Formats: sequence, structure tokens, C-alpha cells
Amino acid sequence: MSVNRATRNLVRSRANFLCEYCHSAEESSSTLFTINHILPRSIGGSDELENLALACHRCNNNRYISSVYH
Repeated sequence: MSVNRATRNLVRSRANFLCEYCHSAEESSSTLFTINHILPRSIGGSDELENLALACHRCNNNRYISSVYH
């Protein structure tokens, strides 16, 4: 199940449309940033706002690569 549109909009607004890891602006990107689960659902994370972060593609990919190889 994916995060619903209303929750996605709340996360974007809370983050001021900036990546919550590197603080780059979403408006400078050619695509919308992703909603990242801080604690992945696969290990018990939820879709609650406190567990969601707005992430640019670079930061989202770095988090994924780090979790796979470490």
C-alpha cells in the first residue's frame, strides 16, 4: 500500500518542499521528490507522518544503497 495523496502533501508542506536530508529544493529538480520511510515498512515502520521524510532522488538512492551494502 502506498502513502495517500493527502499525507504526501502534508510531508511536502512540512518540509517546505526541501529534501529533509540535504535541503535541496524540489522546485530545482526535474521530478518530484519521493516520500521516504525513515524506518522501512519491511521492518515495522508505519505510514505515520513522524516516519516519513521528503527525499531527493540522490539522497533516497544513497539511503537505499547504504542499507543494502551495510
